[in-house]
Amino acid sequence: MNKLILIILSLFCFNLSFGQHYNKQQKLERIKAQKIAFISSHLSLTPEEAQIFWPVYNEFFSKKEALTQEKRVVTRDLQSNWETLSKEKKTQLVDDMVSFRLKEAELAQEYHNKFKDVLPIEKVIKLYNAENQFKTYLLRQIKGQNKKNINPNRREQQRK
Repeated sequence: MNKLILIILSLFCFNLSFGQHYNKQQKLERIKAQKIAFISSHLSLTPEEAQIFWPVYNEFFSKKEALTQEKRVVTRDLQSNWETLSKEKKTQLVDDMVSFRLKEAELAQEYHNKFKDVLPIEKVIKLYNAENQFKTYLLRQIKGQNKKNINPNRREQQRK
């Protein structure tokens, strides 16, 4: 089963490199599928564990995503209106940013306890490691794509 998951992950990775033909939503869906395959392969969940774990993880991820969206709205407001915002509004928005960090920490704590309820602690540790490894993998993919998109003539012009 792990070999099948790795094959699927490899196919997704290959397809991600050609993802320029897809819109943003499709790319996000592909990344989510890659993440599921990546985590599944690292955790080696039994069918029983998977049946219990994935609904909890998906709930966590949805709540985390909603919180991230709210935070982006505040961040954009702060960045795009910096010059015109009053000192009070700036203070409120920065306070909101700190509040989001607290909410993220509370969410992480809540779901850490839920993960411990549905998985052995060794697999909870593997989950956190897999999430970090997947983030690193995505960042490397993005860096690689950015390097490919840089015009070599533009570099020469910048050097002069």
